[in-house]
Amino acid sequence: MSIYLSKSSVFVKIATIGTIILLAIIALTLITTNKNYGVIGGIILGILISGTVFYFYANSLDKIILEKDVIILKKNIGQINIPNSHIVEVQKLGYSNLTMTYGSKGVFGFIGNTMDDSVSFVKDRRNMIRITTKNKKYILSSERLDELVNEIKTRYKNV
Repeated sequence: MSIYLSKSSVFVKIATIGTIILLAIIALTLITTNKNYGVIGGIILGILISGTVFYFYANSLDKIILEKDVIILKKNIGQINIPNSHIVEVQKLGYSNLTMTYGSKGVFGFIGNTMDDSVSFVKDRRNMIRITTKNKKYILSSERLDELVNEIKTRYKNV
């Protein structure tokens, strides 16, 4: 079993902290400025912010685990198992802006779906790979990218 961590880039850290602070300031401003509807609006906005932050935190990739017959994408909450028999191709990607159809554009990473129907779990756009399976494409990032790609290709011969 090999473990590869997925670390956040400086941009992702700044985007996450900045967005959370900005949204908290907006919610507090609503609560304190308008006594009639501000409290209700602030509470509703606070609930929406908390739910969104939790969702993107939960789906943020923590590590990639290579086991004998499966690649495990371990998120902060939950995981995705990719059997090696389903892997069609693994390729290293260059730096990209990741055009998203929906998802996070930097808060806890680039999490969601991209324009090419890939599922994105990217925390560092300079260290990305795409794992293509029979049914889906996954884009993810790892701090030791070259080692990860080499190990996947040698461990799973059908790639």
